[in-house]
Amino acid sequence: MLAPWPTGLLPEDSEGTVPTPWGPVTVLSGSVEALLATTDGRWGVALEGATVEAMRADLHGRWFLAELDGATYDVLVCAFGTGRALSSLAQQADRAEALHSTKRVQLPVGGCTLNGHDVVFIWPQAPSVGISDVDLLDQFRAAGTVLGALEPWSTPPVERRWNDAMATVEQRLGTSTLWRAPHDRATVGLPDLQLSMHSLVEGDGGPRFRPLPRTVDEALTDVVGRRPGLAHAMALEGEAVEAGRGSDAGGPEAWFNAWSDGAPAAWSNPRAQSTYRGGLWIWRYANVMRWRGRALAWDDDDLQAATQSWLEDVDRLQARLGVLRMWRSLLWLGAAGVAAAWYAHALGSLTQTASLALAGASIAVAAGGWLRYRAAEPGPF
Repeated sequence: MLAPWPTGLLPEDSEGTVPTPWGPVTVLSGSVEALLATTDGRWGVALEGATVEAMRADLHGRWFLAELDGATYDVLVCAFGTGRALSSLAQQADRAEALHSTKRVQLPVGGCTLNGHDVVFIWPQAPSVGISDVDLLDQFRAAGTVLGALEPWSTPPVERRWNDAMATVEQRLGTSTLWRAPHDRATVGLPDLQLSMHSLVEGDGGPRFRPLPRTVDEALTDVVGRRPGLAHAMALEGEAVEAGRGSDAGGPEAWFNAWSDGAPAAWSNPRAQSTYRGGLWIWRYANVMRWRGRALAWDDDDLQAATQSWLEDVDRLQARLGVLRMWRSLLWLGAAGVAAAWYAHALGSLTQTASLALAGASIAVAAGGWLRYRAAEPGPF
């Protein structure tokens, strides 16, 4: 059973650590029996001697069903090294307990890490739940709750790092788009976690998110590290729209409102949603860039065409924002007019009436420009 291969990124016979145009990639190898038997880097539940049955393969690697002492487990053997963020999170007792307390997430209970990369993950066996079978409002609300559980370990916005990462992705993918954002101070960074509507499993309180490691393309092109809650919300929105459910349960705005109900209120305040500050749109953009990387790495022509169409809309949005910033510049023109009126009156160059008229006109220009700037801001939906 072979996992799909990113032929757009590296040759199929690659072994070890291989250079690619996007950075080095470590190709993992080894049989599932040998990896389960090894004690090097093993953590959590051990399945040495388990009965193993091959199930399927996907972009992450090869999946197996393992049975030991009457218990069954889902086992993922990763195809590529993408770091060890997931195993680190699962082994941090305080964060893992906070996530478990939501009853809407299933973390791995064991695995194996070698040379700085997660190689094997083990979960209690659970049936998969398709994205077409879930209540979207409930699942978005659950996602907000899961992410909110990590708020005690949040960090202040790192806009420079996020913007630098975006610049790196744009350069690697060769896109013509360019987007940088100041972000709101409520847009805090969260511990590294990957939630997806495509990795849901059955649970007592409803479908549970089963966090998975990044695929190789995501590891090389994603805005990695401590992303904010908005980034996760927009990634889930993109999956629901791509699955053909864009108008279900009220659509993206209703989904986001449900997500906001579960997440801390500050994360979705008006300033955090403001397009001028990046808001929801810049994280939609980051998500499409992730899809773009996947399309190129895995030679998906249809996805390449879809992402290119979306990126052309980004160019139009950027042009509109540029025009609107010209209206905002009237604030400075108005301030300069008021200052000129005051100095002219102080120096006796203008009468009091003329100075007041100039100041009033300047204030009117500034107010008009500001009101136009605010009224024409592109909405988040």
